[in-house]
Amino acid sequence: MRYDAMKTRLSAALLVSALLAGCASYTPQPIHPDKTADALARRTLSDPRLLRFLAAQLHKSSAPPWNLSTLSLVAAYERPDMPLAEARLLEAKGGETTAAALPNPNLQLAPTYDTTTPAPPWTVGPVVTFLIQSYGARPARIAQARARTEQAREAIAVTAWQLRGQVRTAMLDLWAAQQAAALAAQRASLAERYREVVAQRYQAGMVSAATLTTATLALNQAELELASQRRASRLGRASLAAALGLPTTALDGVDLDMRGIAHPRQPGRLEPLIHSALTSRPDVLAALAHYAAAEAALRLAVAQQYPAIDIGPGYHYDQGDNKFILSISLPLPILNQNQGPIAQARAARRVAAEQFLATQTNVLAEIDQARTDWHASVSELDSARRLRKAAADALKREQDAFAAGQIGRLRILGARLAYVQAQQGALSASVHERNALGRLEAALYHPFLVANRSQ
Repeated sequence: MRYDAMKTRLSAALLVSALLAGCASYTPQPIHPDKTADALARRTLSDPRLLRFLAAQLHKSSAPPWNLSTLSLVAAYERPDMPLAEARLLEAKGGETTAAALPNPNLQLAPTYDTTTPAPPWTVGPVVTFLIQSYGARPARIAQARARTEQAREAIAVTAWQLRGQVRTAMLDLWAAQQAAALAAQRASLAERYREVVAQRYQAGMVSAATLTTATLALNQAELELASQRRASRLGRASLAAALGLPTTALDGVDLDMRGIAHPRQPGRLEPLIHSALTSRPDVLAALAHYAAAEAALRLAVAQQYPAIDIGPGYHYDQGDNKFILSISLPLPILNQNQGPIAQARAARRVAAEQFLATQTNVLAEIDQARTDWHASVSELDSARRLRKAAADALKREQDAFAAGQIGRLRILGARLAYVQAQQGALSASVHERNALGRLEAALYHPFLVANRSQ
């Protein structure tokens, strides 16, 4: 009977051990490069899943305008950067679960059969060992895991803003190329008409061959510039598609809303935005979370200088005798008291503190450079606009003189060419100002390149 009871206890212990093994199951998820490549090539802005995502984010059921804000959401949906950041957040949350879990007890079985004993020859019994952690170790692990989760969460915000910056740069480049191509087309048309008039006068013997050659070279230069700007426009469209994570064909026939680029919102007082950036920019908060994780690691290292205790209550069936045992084991802190890991953790905390200060310093430097660039570009734009107005006034005078018959066609065409050149200079200054505004937007984590409400 005792032998049967022993077998029953052994079977029960094995059954409990099997049940405690866990319920998670493995599901393979292989990656097929050919399928992912086909899916990438088929991406469009009319994808129903993408449109549902945009409707949920924008709280609109109608077709969204393809402006900077909407296309930034498209990049967050299509580009792998955001899913990667979200996966790292899930990984960090898994670390929280691990840190909060209590250590499992250990079950030990050591059946022994004694052939020299006439009594029941078996010695068997389970021993369950429980780990009693050092005081404060588990809370420190949990705090460290939570800080890493917060760092991963802030990384998502950083990724989203970086994606917006890439889309903004691509849209600005495309807008600049389109505007430059339109002005280059005007200039080429005027240069062609100018050359025709000069050729007519050359045939009439009114101008020299050198004058005709100069007009021809100006036309060739204008046509070359037009071809270059049209090429830049096509490349800008491809760059925008790459920033969105879409093939270039996905933008065919799409009406892009450039009002936020053409008429950006001008900054007001920057001081509140600067203070907010220095204290609550996502990369600053991520550096702060990194410091919190380092501080929790030091707290854990200090807690681990006190040894953990293993307590093992158990039962032995020893040749017909029932024996209950209690084993206690702990390391003796004689040779070291975890001083090495404590020193490393303390140094890591100091490194994290210096990294936080370095992050704030870099943010301030980035803001100062962007603000300086923006102020200088505004001055450049003002000068370019004054030159454009002077060219417009000169064109108006020449038009009045032409209408009165006081000047010929060459003078009026020359004035129109000068005005187009002044417009090109103003456009170049406008591009510089918007690039500087984009840098300021990126530094302050505050959008400026959005359409004015009056637009």
